[in-house]
Amino acid sequence: MIEAIILGIVQGLTEFLPVSSSGHLALIENWLGIAEPMTLSVFLHFGTLIAIIVYFFIPIKELARGIFTGDRASLAYLGKIALGTVPIVIAGMFLRSLVDDAFNNMGLVAVLLGVTGGFVLLTGVAPRKQQPVTWLASIVIGIAQAFAILPGISRSGMTISAGLYSRIDPERAFRFSFLLSIPAILGANLLELKNVSGITNLPALFTGMLFSFASGLIALAVLRRTVYRRFYLFGIYCLILSAVLMITRI
Repeated sequence: MIEAIILGIVQGLTEFLPVSSSGHLALIENWLGIAEPMTLSVFLHFGTLIAIIVYFFIPIKELARGIFTGDRASLAYLGKIALGTVPIVIAGMFLRSLVDDAFNNMGLVAVLLGVTGGFVLLTGVAPRKQQPVTWLASIVIGIAQAFAILPGISRSGMTISAGLYSRIDPERAFRFSFLLSIPAILGANLLELKNVSGITNLPALFTGMLFSFASGLIALAVLRRTVYRRFYLFGIYCLILSAVLMITRI
């Protein structure tokens, strides 16, 4: 039960904050010896998925209404989400085994955390613009999301940063990043379900899911407040953690 709570909190916070959930879970598994069973992983990801849907309920509802009424702007936005999802689908199909091996390579995790840190840190000097999400930007953000299948690469860090580099308004970059994550998280969960042989200890599973949901909502609120001015600070955190990992391995 305690392990489920710890992993739920870590999953919820690091899934949304630009610090790499997969990297932190790999660190916990290697440092504390706490492994994340596949069944628990599915429940934790489901908790974060619910957090996104709850937090962005109004935009999702408005988008759904526009799609069903044939609103061109809503249909175009859905098309951009679909287009942005293509790169991670391709990456997942061809790089899955490579990614699984990468989780056991803490040196690689440290390097990739540094990559995330540098990418996020440089948003501090990127010019802030008020542009909407374009078709080209959706592809760029989608490619950035595809890199996040690697442990140490933050999905939110890469996608929001890519949006800011594409001169998208920070609020729009924040929203598109997480609406884009819905099919990615859902697809990953469906793939993981194939490897779940049985469900036991339901109280621990639901507890972990509850904590990942709650901490995910907190992380989303924090990130939204920082995306305009202090987003780059997460890059400093990733660079420091990367350096610590490198030093401890020497």
